[in-house]
Amino acid sequence: MVIGLLNLAAIPTTIGVAEGVNAENKEDGPETEAERMRKFNLECYCESNSRKAKAIHGGKVVLRNDKVYIEPQSSSKGHTFEGFYISYPDPDRPQPPPLGLVSSIASDPPTLNWIYVDKNTREVKYGNRTQSRAHIIGSWGWDAGEEGGPGGLTLEGAEGAVAVETEDGWEVRWEDENGEVGVKGKKRLTVSLERKMLDLTEEEEEGVEAKTVRTDSKFTLTDTTFESNVKTTREPEKAVKATIERSTPNSKGPRLVVNKTMIEKPLKGK
Repeated sequence: MVIGLLNLAAIPTTIGVAEGVNAENKEDGPETEAERMRKFNLECYCESNSRKAKAIHGGKVVLRNDKVYIEPQSSSKGHTFEGFYISYPDPDRPQPPPLGLVSSIASDPPTLNWIYVDKNTREVKYGNRTQSRAHIIGSWGWDAGEEGGPGGLTLEGAEGAVAVETEDGWEVRWEDENGEVGVKGKKRLTVSLERKMLDLTEEEEEGVEAKTVRTDSKFTLTDTTFESNVKTTREPEKAVKATIERSTPNSKGPRLVVNKTMIEKPLKGK
């Protein structure tokens, strides 16, 4: 079962939510909330010098068959992870709610799922709220370290991603407190899943002028509706006016004009 989104095309790269982002985020302030909502890809970083480590180092994180994998950048297998952080809406959990992680899992139709760790197998998976709520759904976060930058993906305050070689490829699992990943006898590599931001801030654009646009949109994640009403640093889309002008004494027929510029020669009349 997947989660459909409403009017996803109208939602900017940075998405704000009101319902589900409650007391915790309100206390943190809009800037912290906006930072959590920034969309990003995940890229594998592996320090090992082994041949297999080099094969996945720099690879991208993808989603397929309900699990999360690491694939070469050139691979077309699976759907590339494209996610952001948002509070996990579950009134049965202690409040404030943990910070969840969602990713798109399909482009047509546009769809989001929750990212979670299977409590029995330690596999990193994706699914709707019904599928995820019995497992480890957060709190997710990031650790920029001493060097700063976007940082690596964390769960409950620490990095713990491990790549495990399987018949279906390098799947991502998450270590428990004892360093176990729910499987033995398979090749495993400790990795860091580094965030690659998809929307740059004004500082990151190094002085490139950016205009602020306010958007109001709505989407549904599982059975919870979220309202968005935030500012982003994206250029507003300019309306394009296209007209077909009638023939004139100096033209042989009607012509196509876009924003007062003729882009096609006189059109053949019917």
